[in-house]
Amino acid sequence: MSALHRRIPFIIHSLAAGALALSVAGCQTPSSERNAQIPNDSGNIATANRQNAIRLLNSARELPSPAKDQAQLQAAAILYTLGDNATARQAASAIDAEQLTDAEYARYAHVYGSALAADDEFFTALDLISAPRLEQVWYQIPAEVALPLRNLRADLWNLMGDIDSGIAERQRIATLAREDDAIRRNNDGLWQLLTQLPSSELRHRADDSLDSKMRAWYQLALLGRDTQADISTQLTALSRWRQQWPGHTAVSHPPQALQLLEHLASQRAQNVALLLPLSGPLGSAGRAIRDGFMAAYYSALDAGAPTPQVQVYDTGTEQPFDEIYQTAINNGAQAIVGPLDKDKVANLLATEKLPVPTLALNYAGDWGDSARLTDDLVQFGLAIEDEARQVAQQAYRLGHRQAMILAPESSWGQRGLEAFTEEWNSLGGTISISRNYTDNSNFSQLVSDALLIPESKNREAELRRKLAAPLKFTPRRRGDVDMLFVLAQPQQARQIKPMLSFFYAGALPVFSTSQVFAGNVDPQRDRDINGVRFTALPWLFEDDNQTKRNIVKQANPSPAFARLYALGADAFRLYPRLPMLRQFPNQRVYGLTGSLSLAADGRIVREQIWAKIDDGKPVPITTSASGTPISDSSARID
Repeated sequence: MSALHRRIPFIIHSLAAGALALSVAGCQTPSSERNAQIPNDSGNIATANRQNAIRLLNSARELPSPAKDQAQLQAAAILYTLGDNATARQAASAIDAEQLTDAEYARYAHVYGSALAADDEFFTALDLISAPRLEQVWYQIPAEVALPLRNLRADLWNLMGDIDSGIAERQRIATLAREDDAIRRNNDGLWQLLTQLPSSELRHRADDSLDSKMRAWYQLALLGRDTQADISTQLTALSRWRQQWPGHTAVSHPPQALQLLEHLASQRAQNVALLLPLSGPLGSAGRAIRDGFMAAYYSALDAGAPTPQVQVYDTGTEQPFDEIYQTAINNGAQAIVGPLDKDKVANLLATEKLPVPTLALNYAGDWGDSARLTDDLVQFGLAIEDEARQVAQQAYRLGHRQAMILAPESSWGQRGLEAFTEEWNSLGGTISISRNYTDNSNFSQLVSDALLIPESKNREAELRRKLAAPLKFTPRRRGDVDMLFVLAQPQQARQIKPMLSFFYAGALPVFSTSQVFAGNVDPQRDRDINGVRFTALPWLFEDDNQTKRNIVKQANPSPAFARLYALGADAFRLYPRLPMLRQFPNQRVYGLTGSLSLAADGRIVREQIWAKIDDGKPVPITTSASGTPISDSSARID
């Protein structure tokens, strides 16, 4: 299974398989095959099903349409459920869809679309399952056939980052779902979509929506974002929401994440130790994280929520770390947040058993080193690797396959380059060209050489010599590149992006990480990076977040340190929710640093929101198609 499928909340391989029985049951079959007996022995049932599917395909060759196409459809559905995606696709691709009734066409779109999505052909799958024929006949398609197809559509739009289309589809599913499991699944899917929106956008929609049910949903999602500083505060707000909307579907069938709150509240530690370097080389970073943690603490305290006792220990001294850790335990710590130093995290990782749950604020060793999921240690940090992998996944989902990479020779640049390359290759993409640069590089020459402009000009010169006649010639950039991943700080990106237009690559989609935006709105300078799509810290768009307000008011941190304050604030939100993330790997905590989930290796994986530079300002992206936003959120940093 590809790395892309491991990292998305709704996995294409499983989203369709559970409902494909509907496709099988609803298809017409030749009478000779309809009576085929399938053994009850579970050990033989898969083999028998496959044999039946192959017989259907063989007999279909002798049948006239539409019986031929109906038999192929049933065979394709069976083969897909058995995991034989290649044969399923081959069978589905041979179907003459014009011979199918509307209901059969919906089943065909579901089966074939699922098979295409399982092979990462997301755009082809979306084209199929959103075909004009379907849009014209939805009211004629039975609910039991329409429901799995609409679920596939919603999950694919979620996967592609098209949040608005996914929300609209979940609203339609709500009118079809009748069984409790179907309602819960749809509510979980809608929750996943809504909680990806920035709080400012949720608030805007909650105020402006004319649909009372959706207004309630927006308020609920906003509750999930705005009150995560403390579980008790969130529970209180949830209780008030339920009283306001007693008949809402999220009251009778609440999203899974909300069901866990009462359990988490009963498990909270009452005494927490914060182990950070407050002196020494990492002192400034440690103090910023401490202040972010305490800002979240005081936000909870001001809201009247129960808060733990917090004791802070300086790990930047010469005292051995194991002694500091043991002192915290002896003083009654029931949970530990820290350390920050990579070597100290590695020491904890090597310890067979820790006495209390510990949330380390860095990752031990390099990305990809072996780690372990334990009941006592989780690693959380601001890894560039997370962002680079997210860029690879999103670019691939949007249909790009041939990447060009420009990366600095710095440590963080090379780590991002390696992570993107590993993820991109695992997905099936190719890297046509990769170039490193330094701050002193000639960026015009860097971009020109990477795009093979000199070779194009050399061909022009050769033609002029051979023809000895006037010649109109426009140099062309290389044709084996369909996207650019640029790892860059703002001052570097502002020089690289304009060079693309100068060298005939202005239409080339450009992806980057959060480092591309300085954190301060500067439209005059950042017009040079207009159109760049990048992974953005939610911190950028959370101006109404009380914790962020407290931090800005007290410290007014520079953009570089804002990340560390956000890390500290999220650590306060995260540590009491670790049991939830262990028990339910698909659940996420939505913080100021991103959407946080727990990987099987014991690391917190951070997925940031997507934004682009528009008129020199960052704008969150909520809708996308073919790599280009159709419409962007009205939330904007001014």
